[in-house]
Amino acid sequence: MINSLLIGIGGIIGLMALWVIVQRFWGNTFSDYMSDEDVLAGRSSCGNCGCTTACKNKNAEG
Repeated sequence: MINSLLIGIGGIIGLMALWVIVQRFWGNTFSDYMSDEDVLAGRSSCGNCGCTTACKNKNAEG
């Protein structure tokens, strides 16, 4: 039982550490375009419609 608890706590801590690494990497890559402390906020311009085909908006732009 203690092992399951430790695995759960370790998993949560590991996921939190991974998220911090992703945020730092993304922040360094796009530092010129950041306007929010959460560097992944507002990056949902495409892919949220749920369609599985080519995006009509992307096809119209290109």
